[in-house]
Amino acid sequence: MQVGIRGNAYMNRRQFLLSGMPLGVALAARPTDCSAAQADQALGDFEQGHAQGDGVRLFFVRAGDGPLMLFLHGGPDSSALYEAQVREFCGDHVSVAPNLRGFPPSDAPDAVDAYRMPRLLGDVHSLLDHFERERCILVGNDWGGYVAWVFASAYPTRVERLIILNAPHPAIHLREVRENPAQNRASQYERDLHTAAAPHPRWYNYYRADPIKVPASVADSAAMPVPDLAAHFFAGAARPPEVTSLRVAAPTLVIWGMRDHVMLPGQLDGLEAYAADLTVLRVADAGHYPMRSHPELVNQAIGHFLRQAK
Repeated sequence: MQVGIRGNAYMNRRQFLLSGMPLGVALAARPTDCSAAQADQALGDFEQGHAQGDGVRLFFVRAGDGPLMLFLHGGPDSSALYEAQVREFCGDHVSVAPNLRGFPPSDAPDAVDAYRMPRLLGDVHSLLDHFERERCILVGNDWGGYVAWVFASAYPTRVERLIILNAPHPAIHLREVRENPAQNRASQYERDLHTAAAPHPRWYNYYRADPIKVPASVADSAAMPVPDLAAHFFAGAARPPEVTSLRVAAPTLVIWGMRDHVMLPGQLDGLEAYAADLTVLRVADAGHYPMRSHPELVNQAIGHFLRQAK
């Protein structure tokens, strides 16, 4: 059963952790326009630096002090995506938003293998080590959320809370591109990235290194082998995973823009099988970037989620 908020957002009743959230405040949050260029300029007053990742240097912006909140973007974005969240939560956290590998001014290796999941997990470990934190609140969108799902599942002692914004869980995504015709059609762009001629953006390599390959149609999926995700994600990882089930133990908040034309709502079906302590907030009039279109609503939801830990 769902709880409605005048068509803008709704969530699972049995996991309604935001019950203390004033609905009038939530209803007041309307879409806003924050371009990447505006956000880049806005980040100019934050501290900037570099951390050594898994064989690459990673650029980051940071603000505040306290427990670590680590914000991972996707493609073709940057740390600027989270300007509103870094600014909101730096009052009582050290808020850090890196540019992932492949996104300058972070290093952008040429080799596809440099974008395999073990390297991406190594980058997250390195960021925690750089800021001398054993644990973090991990936030991710798009590819950053995909990595966050895997990291939180494999290294539960390093993730206090997980926050996902329109990023598929790998096991659900594998099912959806093979079995759901609508998601299969929406994901056909990935096939184009695989065949794009050089020179192409380095971040295309995220898709090329991923074990999940989108079939040309649902019917064609029967002829494609089903990859062993854990074997691909953890083989050769510098730090062996504590868990390989891809199930997340940490309390998890998923905020999903329901007008996302790339990651469809079917990505939420069955998600509770991979997140034992799950809350889902659906934002009916948001797309792929709810943190940008609905920053106040997203910040309020995250703030209430974090206060549940206290």
